[in-house]
Amino acid sequence: MKRIFIGEIGKDADVKDFFLVAKKAIYSARNGAKYASIRLKDRTGSIEAKIWDRVDEMCACFERNDIVYIESKARSYQGGLQLHVTGIRKEPRVLSAMEIREFYPETPSGIESLKDSYFRITGGLGEEHLARLFGELARRPEILERFFLFPASVGVHHMSIGGLLEHSVAVAQMGRHAAPFAGGDPDIIVAGALLHDIGKTDEITFRDGGFSYSDQGRLLGHITLGVLMADSLIAAVDEFPQYLSDVLKHIIISHHGETDWGSPKKPMCVEALVVHYIDNLDAKAMGVREHMEGAMEDEKWTQFHKLYESRFYKTPER
Repeated sequence: MKRIFIGEIGKDADVKDFFLVAKKAIYSARNGAKYASIRLKDRTGSIEAKIWDRVDEMCACFERNDIVYIESKARSYQGGLQLHVTGIRKEPRVLSAMEIREFYPETPSGIESLKDSYFRITGGLGEEHLARLFGELARRPEILERFFLFPASVGVHHMSIGGLLEHSVAVAQMGRHAAPFAGGDPDIIVAGALLHDIGKTDEITFRDGGFSYSDQGRLLGHITLGVLMADSLIAAVDEFPQYLSDVLKHIIISHHGETDWGSPKKPMCVEALVVHYIDNLDAKAMGVREHMEGAMEDEKWTQFHKLYESRFYKTPER
């Protein structure tokens, strides 16, 4: 879809391409003339852009969070670059998951590397029914594509493209390492870790240029959606043991740990306990690290984190 990214734009370049509108505002100059200031972004960064002519006409066709196609010229301004926009239109199509990744930063871990880890983990499952379960999931690209590309949350943790995959793989890897110490069946822990947030592929959607909650997501939540998805996958595997079905769905249902956090059941087997505590650890640690990236009060302390109800200290690098 895209041909040029913000990180590649040079002075005096003719820029004709698609961008996400991160900010839109209309102002009046000293002579009374209107102009629009917009901030455009893609996966490589953001850039300020100005509309000087036909302001009302052009601004009427798009809003913040829209994907737009612009025609512009890059100019030097106050030591940086600014786009002077001469044409703009909203992209009317619903973007595919692959196209969405052009406009948001990808997890530093890299989606391709994480996919290799995912297939290595699922390929190493010794329990035949669980191995066949993930084989069935591999035959459902409409689920797996979103699982590989979506963030793990809207505004809490693992918010980059590939965040859901990164989080799920991390919980699975840590869970397998924890099993010799904590106990429990390592294959069930790994399978439960990879499936615990699978419902987010239906809970989260890409709408109006941003990630938000789908109608299903708001009405049912990712725990309910995850159980429904697990049921569908299990039904496709012949002679899938009932106890294994129950435990996997229990891990999904209980992974938040408490009713106040959205789980209708507390963890009631060792495997569910392991997934719950590691899920909580990975989500909170990443949430704090992401908070540190954009909300530092000074060199040592972050601003107050409303969800975690604390400031956080950034340990000096050695």
